[in-house]
Amino acid sequence: MEEALKAFGDDTVVQVIAGLVALDVLLGVLAAIVNEAQSFKFSYLVDFLRNDVLGKLVPFAGIWIVTYFAGDFEIGGVNGIQDAVAVGIVAALGASVLNSLRDLGLWKSAPDVIAGPDFGTSG
Repeated sequence: MEEALKAFGDDTVVQVIAGLVALDVLLGVLAAIVNEAQSFKFSYLVDFLRNDVLGKLVPFAGIWIVTYFAGDFEIGGVNGIQDAVAVGIVAALGASVLNSLRDLGLWKSAPDVIAGPDFGTSG
């Protein structure tokens, strides 16, 4: 099990996803502090934990563990299940980061289809 945890931590895709989650937290908190029209609400933190950590990071960890022990099918050197899920998660986290940039006023013209909030969030 220790070997699996080390491999999980060393996986580049896992590092990218964790980095995007950290960047999303940083930008979201910064946007809440900088944006005077919107005061920080603890519900935003709960939304983040539910949508990004429980909704994206934890399921990916589960898929990663299953494919680590059971194996994944490959198509042209690409892991089918794990990489397909990773692409979706990176896209969703990237959109969340872009939404935070829009909240900071750095990309005001960003369309909702690209940088809109997650479904079921407060903001």
